[in-house]
Amino acid sequence: MPLVSLDGLEAVRIRKENPDASWGNRNSENRIEPLAKPAFEVPFLLKPKEKIFTIGSCFARHVEGVLLNHGFQIPMRKLFKTPEFEGLDVEIVNNFGTPSIYNELAWAFGEAEFDEDASFVEVGKDKYIDVHMVNSIKPAPIELVRARRRGVAKATRALADCRVLIMTLGLVELWWDELSQSYLNTAPMPSTLKQSPERFSLHVLNFHECYKYLSGALDIAFKHGPKDLQVILTVSPVPMMTTHRPVDVITANCYSKSVLRTAAEQAVVTYKRVSYFPSYETITISDRRLAWMDDLVHVNKSMIEFNVERMVNAYTGSSARDAEKMDEADTLQYEPAEALMLVESARAARQIGDGEFFETHGQWSAQSPAFAIEHARFLGENGDLDGGIDLIRNDPSNAAQLLLGQLELARGNYEEAIAAIRPLCERRVKGPQHWHVWLEAAAGMRDVDAVLAVEKHWLLFTHGGSGSILFHVGRALRRLGAFELAAERLVVARSEYGVGNALVAIECAMALIDLDRPGEALAAIKGVHGQTEPQSEKLAHLRKSLGLTLSEQT
Repeated sequence: MPLVSLDGLEAVRIRKENPDASWGNRNSENRIEPLAKPAFEVPFLLKPKEKIFTIGSCFARHVEGVLLNHGFQIPMRKLFKTPEFEGLDVEIVNNFGTPSIYNELAWAFGEAEFDEDASFVEVGKDKYIDVHMVNSIKPAPIELVRARRRGVAKATRALADCRVLIMTLGLVELWWDELSQSYLNTAPMPSTLKQSPERFSLHVLNFHECYKYLSGALDIAFKHGPKDLQVILTVSPVPMMTTHRPVDVITANCYSKSVLRTAAEQAVVTYKRVSYFPSYETITISDRRLAWMDDLVHVNKSMIEFNVERMVNAYTGSSARDAEKMDEADTLQYEPAEALMLVESARAARQIGDGEFFETHGQWSAQSPAFAIEHARFLGENGDLDGGIDLIRNDPSNAAQLLLGQLELARGNYEEAIAAIRPLCERRVKGPQHWHVWLEAAAGMRDVDAVLAVEKHWLLFTHGGSGSILFHVGRALRRLGAFELAAERLVVARSEYGVGNALVAIECAMALIDLDRPGEALAAIKGVHGQTEPQSEKLAHLRKSLGLTLSEQT
């Protein structure tokens, strides 16, 4: 049965009357480049300051932020004002797959029973996890885990008092729990998977499975929500960060989003009170330099704001809709097509050290920032640091400023390196590379206080990953001879990583040896196995020398 069936003459009439039936072209102003502005239907209007229920992937959290700025009430955000959720990131309530969205609604409204015995897993002494919450939440005592589950259910039931539900769909590559016979929200923790390898398996949903859970979630929402409930459905543009399938993540993500987009379209056709907002199309069709952060996964904050502002303006009937723009689009430098094609060749030439290529095509650096970055990298890698810096000095892009900092660091100009890098850190640009440059520059200045200042900012501006930060700061402090400070951080990093990271364990042991604490050093590498041959050799040497030291002391 077709999704839509139209009489032939009616189909022709619609095409002729639809101003958005074609793509337009580059010879006149269009709604595609550099910012895509796909049209969408607005079947109802939002009421000022009304409560809006949100559920779904991480993009739902972005939507919440913009809605809050417009004065709307977001019941899910009230959850984080309770003691059980204090200090936790709002992204812990993300629901990535349609099964997870269905589960939360079903459990909250009593349409299915939450299996506590299967869902709460002990991973340490009085340390438990809820396998249906995101795996980044640290294990906690069982009563706290129970309280958080009750809190999520209570917050979800707030849908009953909301006239509007915004639902964002994330991915279809999901983990199945054989014990509870249900899908998880994210991958099980490695320790849990190792403990029960036959309990979990990876599933890639097809359309019918994906839509079954989506329609089930919508049925619950319409059953328990207000009689006039309206649903805005969207597909998150945020791609899968990684895939467990033996294919390129680009291909896996394309399949995932295609299935979700198809399921969303089926829901719009099936349910009269479901409308679709094209956030996925807006961002994925727009110029990638505007849309994505440098990690190529997270959407630029200004792009998110532009996208959601379009939705809010449309659904509030705002006159601002006619003036929608994104400032970055006005400053986006045009890249000639020939130059963009040459960028890939420049990258390949750089990797094999082909200087002749850059002598032949180097003039493109003046016309193409993307080409100039590859050219500057080539010069830097081949010792011409000054030449590389000159090519990108005036390029304000994140990639150019990161490279500028790296080149200044290599040249020993530590203050200049920090000047280039620090704005990236303070803007919370994704990725650790700029933080490493700042840290190495501070260490290069032989300034312990400067290193500690980097640590303070890094921990403040970066969500999660404190173990990694403490490890790198500890290594820098150890190089500066601040052994006590180094050991404090490396011991904590070793505790967070457990026995799974040999590099961290070795560095921790070395710091403890610096302080003449051989017993603690030996304990730091207990049960640790090298991931490489040099690491295995280092561990064997440390165990032997520490064993001899301890035997001599006794």
